[in-house]
Amino acid sequence: MFGKIFGKKAAAARQELKKIENRDLMEAIVGGCLLVAAADGSIDQSELDKLDKLLRSNANLSHFGPEITQSITRFKEQLEAGFRVGKNKILEEIQDIKNDQKEAVEVFVNMITLAEADGDIAPEEKKVIEEVGRVLGLRYDDYV
Repeated sequence: MFGKIFGKKAAAARQELKKIENRDLMEAIVGGCLLVAAADGSIDQSELDKLDKLLRSNANLSHFGPEITQSITRFKEQLEAGFRVGKNKILEEIQDIKNDQKEAVEVFVNMITLAEADGDIAPEEKKVIEEVGRVLGLRYDDYV
């Protein structure tokens, strides 16, 4: 009986630890992708749909559930209230993962993938991607 109780508690604790470990990654991906989506002045539903697909297919983020939706809403509202203000907040989130090369690449590639969703990368989107690339120490040309 105690084994069952402690086993469930241990599993719940592992799940919470995984959330803590990957929260910065989740926020950086969500924020970075929304930053790209907003680069042209508006966030289209097709961009939100693509972001949803990217997030759902990412095994590192599958355990966040509704927290992802909350992050999307928060960043989207910040960007819509003022692009520069939202951009600054998102860059702060991206700074949190810049020292982990694997996570930095994951954020960067997700941003490029979202930008390519409509077939081509707009100049405004490329500018944002390159700016984030400088923060992360990555070059856009190495990933396209």
